[in-house]
Amino acid sequence: MPILWRYLLRNFLQVFFLCVGSFISILIVLRFQEIARFATSGASKLTVTSFALLQIPYILPIAIPVSCLIAAILLFQRLSLTHELTAFRTCGLGLKSIITPLLLMGFLLTLVNFTITSEISTRCRSLSKMLIYEMAMANPLFILQKESLIKLKGTYYDIGILKANKYAEDILLVVKNSSNGRLTLMSAKELSLKGELLKGHQVTFISSVDAKKEKGFDHLIIENQAEMNTKAANLSQFLQTIDWSTSFEYLPLRMILAHDIAVKQRFALGKSAKLEIARRISISLAAFTFTLIGLAFGMQISRNRSKKGILWAIGLAAFFLICFITAKSLRHTPLLSTLIYLLPHPLIMLLSLRGLKAIRKGAE
Repeated sequence: MPILWRYLLRNFLQVFFLCVGSFISILIVLRFQEIARFATSGASKLTVTSFALLQIPYILPIAIPVSCLIAAILLFQRLSLTHELTAFRTCGLGLKSIITPLLLMGFLLTLVNFTITSEISTRCRSLSKMLIYEMAMANPLFILQKESLIKLKGTYYDIGILKANKYAEDILLVVKNSSNGRLTLMSAKELSLKGELLKGHQVTFISSVDAKKEKGFDHLIIENQAEMNTKAANLSQFLQTIDWSTSFEYLPLRMILAHDIAVKQRFALGKSAKLEIARRISISLAAFTFTLIGLAFGMQISRNRSKKGILWAIGLAAFFLICFITAKSLRHTPLLSTLIYLLPHPLIMLLSLRGLKAIRKGAE
């Protein structure tokens, strides 16, 4: 590898890894409350540590492109300020020779980002969700937190007092019964977790069955128990009905393709699968696109220092992020969402190449 390539790549990667580490630290701080809630479920220290580490791949798909942008801008800002860029070009090195190693690194980081987005991040998201549900099965009171990590659809609950996720008072739980479309109610004066047993005091169940003979007449089942003892793991039968594992955001790319073919029974991708693939391609390709932005608008060849290039770089990066967020919000219109995911890349690349062409001609 040429000395110039080693010099540029070393300085680029130093800033890049520093930025990625900073983003990971920020993520851990932002998710500290969620990690703390998980820790209150009674999980072991090893399980809590595993849960915390599984949060890291969530931020990497967006942290890598932004780190590429910051590293490229800072590198060429420094090369311009110290006149190293001028020295390179005086020695006969063209602009193409100078930016080639960084473009190759941007392409390599795009492949790495695609692997993280399509494989590692999805698996970590799935494992993280599994840990949450395992803790909920072992400790049902974990679900009754005000801001629970598990969102139960078709369920209403109210609770008076909750202590350390092991003891609760004045519980009211209303669940929709999918078998008959009616509601099932449970109230309890006290619930406590003792080992693997869930113990209740003054527990009432109200449910109904469909009337087979007389229309409009409900058969109510009312059961009152002064004391109740049941295994906490029995709740797993209810939690297993929540089919989150087949959602595309939890599946690697190969599983999305296999799942879509199995559902559609034809060798053609459905709209939802295409949209998810477009999202992953867009965020992965951002590593190369952001590197190109940094190269094009981080250089300064004039004697009068200007912030115009930095503003262009920030504007283009913000344009991509706005398009990405907009496309996610328009997921119910797959074609439009896919276009918004992918079109910013060629537009940004064209503007960046135009800037590089102007610099090569001596204009800024």
